[in-house]
Amino acid sequence: MSDGLAFVKVEGAGNDYVLVDATVQDVPDPAHLAIAVSDRHRGIGSDGVLLLEEGGEDFAASMRIFNADGSEGRMCGNGLRCVVRYLVERGRATAERVAVMTASGPRVGRLLDVDQVEIGMGTPSFAPADVPVERSPGAEGLAALPLGEVWGADPDVAFAVSVGNPHLVVRLPDPDAVARFDLATHGARLAEDGRLGAGANVHVVAVVGRDHLVVRPFERGSGLTRACGTGAVAAAVVASRLRWVAGESVRVDMPGGTLGVRWDGAAEAFLSGPAQLVFHGTWPRS
Repeated sequence: MSDGLAFVKVEGAGNDYVLVDATVQDVPDPAHLAIAVSDRHRGIGSDGVLLLEEGGEDFAASMRIFNADGSEGRMCGNGLRCVVRYLVERGRATAERVAVMTASGPRVGRLLDVDQVEIGMGTPSFAPADVPVERSPGAEGLAALPLGEVWGADPDVAFAVSVGNPHLVVRLPDPDAVARFDLATHGARLAEDGRLGAGANVHVVAVVGRDHLVVRPFERGSGLTRACGTGAVAAAVVASRLRWVAGESVRVDMPGGTLGVRWDGAAEAFLSGPAQLVFHGTWPRS
């Protein structure tokens, strides 16, 4: 048997991670591991590491997230869906209810189908202190961050929301504008903006129907990603609060695939979408 570190490569809508189960093996330096395995040329290639630890009697496991740059995140919707599927397939939870502890609090998921998972994402917060952003609330009570000093062009505002981690949502006129937008440059500037405390994830959004959004994400610590689960929720709840969309269910198309968001406008939001366990392997211990 190999003495390497066992892992599972997972992905949800193209948002890919290396899942490492620390309940069955020692992982002494997960931040260093995340930097090494995330390298898409010299490593496995991923947006980061999902580390599973013991969760206590009320939880199937505890999940920690380490971004590609080694920084530790608080919440990952696409990663959590993959963790839910992993725990069910390992017999550590039932398909109907999988409870996982995260840095943002307890989360519960369930299998909708063999590779489709829905998870509760907690109640979104529009309070400026939860992002945090030092700006007065804008339209519909949302905290609004002026963008003129960041990129000097329309649109001139980003709306802030916390989904267990901080997000900024910027509306563009159409899907072509979303595709063309220099998110790598402007997202990096805005993600680390000094007005945001520890920074935020950034999403450019176009409305294409009364229940349909197109979104591109930029995640702090990982950069441009194919999808962002918490970002899909952030975009959908901002769009709902500002009446860009109608109804409780929103389809969110991202570069890597489609996610579904359910939110009643007041309580917990729910995220659904694919969860794939792509392959298993071992990583050499240095």
